[in-house]
Amino acid sequence: MIELILEDYLASLKEKDELDILLSDLLKLDGYTVKSLPKTGERQYGVDLLAEKGEEIYLYVIKQGDLTRKIWDGDNNSVRQSFSEIFDVYLDTMLDSSNQSRKKNIVFVTNGIIKDAVRPNWEGYKKSNSTENINISSILLPDLVNLVFQQGFNETLFDKSKRSKLRKCLYFLDEPDYKLDFFESIISGYFEELEKVTTRQKKNKIFSSLQMLLSLVNHNAHEKQRYRISIQFTEYVLISMWSYMQKKNCFENSLEVLWLHKFIRFYIDSNEKFMDNLRPFSTIRNGLPSYNPVEYRVLCFEILGYISVYAAFLSTVNISNNLDLKYSAEDTVNLLISLMNNNYGFYYPVYDNDGIEVSLLFYVMLLQRNITDVEMLVKRYISHVFANIRSGKYPILERQYNLAMEIEFQETDYLKRYSASFLWGVLLEWAMLTEQDDLVKQILAFDFLSEATIQNWNCSSEEETNLYIKNEIHMQGYTDILNELEPKETKKMILDTSKIADFKHFSFIEYSFPAIGLMISRKYRVPVIPSYWRREFINRKE
Repeated sequence: MIELILEDYLASLKEKDELDILLSDLLKLDGYTVKSLPKTGERQYGVDLLAEKGEEIYLYVIKQGDLTRKIWDGDNNSVRQSFSEIFDVYLDTMLDSSNQSRKKNIVFVTNGIIKDAVRPNWEGYKKSNSTENINISSILLPDLVNLVFQQGFNETLFDKSKRSKLRKCLYFLDEPDYKLDFFESIISGYFEELEKVTTRQKKNKIFSSLQMLLSLVNHNAHEKQRYRISIQFTEYVLISMWSYMQKKNCFENSLEVLWLHKFIRFYIDSNEKFMDNLRPFSTIRNGLPSYNPVEYRVLCFEILGYISVYAAFLSTVNISNNLDLKYSAEDTVNLLISLMNNNYGFYYPVYDNDGIEVSLLFYVMLLQRNITDVEMLVKRYISHVFANIRSGKYPILERQYNLAMEIEFQETDYLKRYSASFLWGVLLEWAMLTEQDDLVKQILAFDFLSEATIQNWNCSSEEETNLYIKNEIHMQGYTDILNELEPKETKKMILDTSKIADFKHFSFIEYSFPAIGLMISRKYRVPVIPSYWRREFINRKE
């Protein structure tokens, strides 16, 4: 089964920036030195990739799909034309003089097969043009599959246990409540291996295998239009990668940084496909599909979390020009606002810890919009949550869908169980920071909250290592109570500069990848570290 899935994935790769990069990685793993990859706008004279191994030179002509008569000799971009340019120009003028005497291998590479109708032409061309010093050969789809298994998914790095987990990971992709357990187990295995090896070559091999695995699962998720799952795949790899780099203190190592950037590209691609899928719904009134009001609101807040984290990522990370982004941070926020304007579910949290998504939204709006827009948004959320509670629909403390359904249809009175709230901690804090004293007074005077503890969570940089561990993260940090002091004293506590100073010592802040902390909050359901936005307010005042 894995062979068939891998074959389907390899057959889908585009020639530029996918198949050529995969081939380059496979060659490096097999001991080749890759000398050059094609650059956009530069004349290639038939050669898509140049490599060497031992005393021999390898020139690769890469095409996507089956070799048909048209692809063989149909136009100026045909395979035969590429071979002619290699013989007529490249071999004589583009190779260094030191390479002229070396044996040369001209290799046709495709993620398809050679069709029977054109095979005689191909075999005849090879026979006529091969010499003692020039060998012509091919790498077809079955050969690529074998190369991947030999060089990337070998028995050491992709053993039977991992293959079994991968089959299960892919098999359940159609399930509505998909769990990442099998995928996360595979990824954890890779990083356990990485912690044991020391040589650059062995690390490269593990990272290459991990990259191919991520490509494979993302491809299958995209085929099934499970874009949120694809984002989860990439987020988990980035969190695991950052945890590994933090543990090894290798943020300035070129190898790890190179692979981190490759994994970031997967994260961007998954988010862009997700937004492509959402765009048609963004202008339709209540157009997001759902079966009932609770499911609709749950979906809205899931979308809110993914897009807010991605918008924050785009707002806070230096993106190199060669990534060719489809959506900027501003585009991403605009899409989110359009969705919110047309879907009421974004304003009515189902669970108390949907305050995570609310704080992510407020934070990214603070980064991308003016303070007046943020003030209006805070006021709007407080108004809507007030209205919902007055209707008996409380943001519940337990993340239990069945209980949420009972409350939605007035089958349970939840009032007496509302003893503490993180959501109201977020709303109260933002009302204070945007200096909306009337809203602060309304919250503190609200009868519903008179017996409840309004709180917010925080942690110190000394606890960072445990943030990456699912079962440890909820045991970390401390809670501030926001309704036990006078508002002025509470605000003074919120803007404590010593906590902001400590925030700079988190590795994802120190090394300029703050989105990692936001991914952790969304994934592991822990409040966002409030220093993200508190430092923004402090900096605005200075």
